[in-house]
Amino acid sequence: MIYSEYYRDYKGPDLTLSQIWTHETKKEDITEVIRNFYGKNNNWNGKLYTYKDIFPGRTGDKFYIEFKSNDGRKHWFHGFVGSEKQYFNPPLITPMNQSL
Repeated sequence: MIYSEYYRDYKGPDLTLSQIWTHETKKEDITEVIRNFYGKNNNWNGKLYTYKDIFPGRTGDKFYIEFKSNDGRKHWFHGFVGSEKQYFNPPLITPMNQSL
């Protein structure tokens, strides 16, 4: 984990759903786990985390994370858990009427 100025000043939409799939395609809800990392200010607590921090022991599993902005739009991203030392670098979701 490292501190990031981009995430420190970021205020993202509300987290609504987080899931991870095992190699056997078993779906698991991890919304509350991700919510702890996303933080009360919706800014990933101002940090970039490694895959080991967020998804310990889950290398190769597929994840899906969904958000809902104040205007009701759904935002999401997905991917595969990479190497434990690799940084999990989620996108900064910015409303069209706002700039970073």
